[in-house]
Order: sequence, then C-alpha cells, then structure tokens
Amino acid sequence: MDDRISKLPDDILICILSRLTIEEAARASILSYRWRYLWRFFTGSLDFVDPYKIRRLAILSDPYYKCEDNYFIRVKRRNFINLVDPILGLLQTKSLQQLRICYPVNSDYDVDSWVQFAVDKRVQRLELDFSESKTEGHELHTFSPYFKTTSSFSSLVSLRLIDVDIPEEVLHYLLCYCPLLEVLTLKGAEKLIRIRVSGPSLKLKYLELRDLPNLSNLEINAPNLVSFEFSAGELIVSFKHVPSLVEMSIEGDYCTYFVYTLHQFSSFLPQLRTLKLNLMAVSVS
Repeated sequence: MDDRISKLPDDILICILSRLTIEEAARASILSYRWRYLWRFFTGSLDFVDPYKIRRLAILSDPYYKCEDNYFIRVKRRNFINLVDPILGLLQTKSLQQLRICYPVNSDYDVDSWVQFAVDKRVQRLELDFSESKTEGHELHTFSPYFKTTSSFSSLVSLRLIDVDIPEEVLHYLLCYCPLLEVLTLKGAEKLIRIRVSGPSLKLKYLELRDLPNLSNLEINAPNLVSFEFSAGELIVSFKHVPSLVEMSIEGDYCTYFVYTLHQFSSFLPQLRTLKLNLMAVSVS
C-alpha cells in the first residue's frame, strides 16, 4: 500500500502531530524512519499532570504517612521530574501553544528551568499548579524575579499560577510588558500585598484572584476586562476603569462589604450582565 501521508511536507506532518498529545506524537515515531524525529518539533499543548494523585496513594500505602519524609512521595516526584525534563530537552520547536505542569514539586531549580523553557519556546498559555505542595509542608515556589528582565513573554496569552508565589514587581512587569496577555489566574500566592492591574496597552480580559491571604490593596484599571472572579478577605479594592466588565463573581469576606456598599460601585454595576455573590456569610436584617 502506498504511504501517501509520509510523503507530505514536514510542516504538514508536524501540524498533524501537534494536534495530538505529546505521548501520541512521540509514539508516531515508530511508523517509519520518516516520522522518527518529527515529534521533536511538536507545537501543540504539553500537559504534565500527575495521573496518580500521589499524596492520596501515599496515605493508602502508609497509614503513618508524613508528607515531608514519605519515601513513596519522594520517588514519585523524582520520577515525574525525570519524565518532564528529557521531553523538554529534546523538543526543538520554536514555539508552543501551551505548557501545563500540575504536580507538587519542591525544587526551585526545576521550576525555574521549566519557566525558562516557556520563555525560550514563546509559550502562549502557561499553567503551573503546585496545589499539593502546601499540604506537604513545603514553602511555595516563588516566580523568579529574573523573568522580569526578559521580553520573551511577548507571546503569552494566558497565565495561571496556583500555589505559586509571585513578587509584586514581577506581576507588574508581566501586566505591562506582555502585550497579548488576556487571561490571568492567581491562586494561593502568600506574598502578594498589593496588586495593581494596569498597563499602557493592557489587553487583559479575564482575571481570577483567589486565596491571597495577605492581599490588602487591589487596583483595577483595565479597559478590556470582561470577567472578574474574586475571593478574598477584607481589603481595599478600587475599580478605576472597567468599561467592558460584564461578568463578576465575589466570594469571601469581601462579599459582605460589597453588598453593604453597592453605591460605591455605581460606575460599573449597571453594565454587568452576570453578578454572582456568595452570601452564605452575610446576615440580612
């Protein structure tokens, strides 16, 4: 049988492979010598997600399990890193649609190298989810200040950081110098005290801020912001300019303050199509 697909140009074959998962693209290398190295130019979505929920497995395997010294956890974590690093090292593509790593790692070196990979490959969507790290007794990884000195995040469209700390100056840099950034999610960052969502050419459309325990001041000046999800305690929030905002969701103690001071938000409330409030903690008299 004539193999017509293998006779297609490399660019088309790479485009086909990039619509698969990275595992499926790598398996295609066994089809023939023609396909052997094409997966290394994969441009799709790289998703590295813990499929085994290792913390839950560790508890089942050891009733006296302690997060910080469990051998099972350490072995699985190292195996995960040994899976991710070689794949990233072999990829020769110049750009990637997405890099998503969801795993409770505790190595700043590994995380920084992954972010550097995202910079080098001009990743459009970056997600780092280390949401199990806290429960394992580790300090949160801090998004390195080094990355505010590079302009290579110019392709970034979506950034999701879950249980990752990010210095205020780095966040400000990303908002000012990522001209394509439309989606920003921050969950669990402990060091953020003040957030100023503003920039000369800010294109941000979707903003989600949750579980930022030390946040005390939030200022939003975002003309293109469409959706805002927010969960926090008592703090000062200033909506400077949000002419495009049509969806808003509020949870936590700030929801109570919002309900009792609605008149302060009259500049944008009439334009909202959807307003979700978690009123479980509010007593109405």
